Amino acid sequence: MSAEPSQVTVARATSDCRDIAEFQALMSRRYVDHCPRVVGNPHDFRFRSRSAAAAGLSVEQARYRAVVAAATEPFETVLVVSVLAGQFDVVAGRQSARAGSGDSLLLPPGLDLSIVMDRLGLRAAQIPVEAVGRVAGRSGVDPPDFRFDAMTPVSPAANRLWTATAGYLTDVLAAPGIAPMMLTAAIEAAATAAVTVFPNTTMTLSYVAGAGRVAPAAVRRAVAYLEANAAEPITVDDIAAAAGLGVRALQTGFRRHLDVTPLGYLRRHRLELAHRDLQAADASGGDTVADIAFRWGFPNLGRFAGYYRAAFGRPPSQTLRT
Repeated sequence: MSAEPSQVTVARATSDCRDIAEFQALMSRRYVDHCPRVVGNPHDFRFRSRSAAAAGLSVEQARYRAVVAAATEPFETVLVVSVLAGQFDVVAGRQSARAGSGDSLLLPPGLDLSIVMDRLGLRAAQIPVEAVGRVAGRSGVDPPDFRFDAMTPVSPAANRLWTATAGYLTDVLAAPGIAPMMLTAAIEAAATAAVTVFPNTTMTLSYVAGAGRVAPAAVRRAVAYLEANAAEPITVDDIAAAAGLGVRALQTGFRRHLDVTPLGYLRRHRLELAHRDLQAADASGGDTVADIAFRWGFPNLGRFAGYYRAAFGRPPSQTLRT
């Protein structure tokens, strides 16, 4: 049995199209077949983008210089668009939505789409449908029964959550080296955010009984598993299985006994491990804050420094120099 690779291969690309036929071919490869047309003078058209993708997760930042209309085939992924500039109009089945700067829209899979992009700047994230189905299943909806009921977020706060998540996904896929556990955590975060932010069948379930009493012993089993596997790509499902609990019971137990979520506890423990490594590191020998942060699942150095300062009262670079 071969060892798991230490880093994930990320496919990155930059594009600069002035020809609508070239643009159609590019978008059909990257997303789904569709028929775009320029509204107005075709010579005004220009499309520029940067994209990165791995294991079914992708992020693209793009800008359209003209008004482009398109009809698309149904998506087989969950696609969420964050509008940075301009205007985005979408019709999906009987649903329709409009988004301007700062807004987010989810394009539901399985439906033909009619879209108009008016001098649009955007950040688009594709999430594997299977990952979203797993999150829905933990909320009591069988994946075949799951659906998104609307394209716009449930609240302004939910929209801000998606914007932050999209930034996190961009940081992960832009990192110079991505460990498998980073990618697993990013896919989990994206799927969880999509189910939290956009209206769907998990929000319209009938009453589901709570987790009931969770014994401290079960929480201790979960903690032992987390601490023993902190360098691995751990998911909430993995932790629950190790503890012998359902996901809801696991989350209730951590809140009740530790006042933190399971993944919050994992992040705190990884910070402690990073702190230990920084104390033992030798800057003169080539050890860096970046290497240690990436080792413990923190692809964004700015965020890592913020978490570290909050936990230990000083920046990680100061610990490395000491």
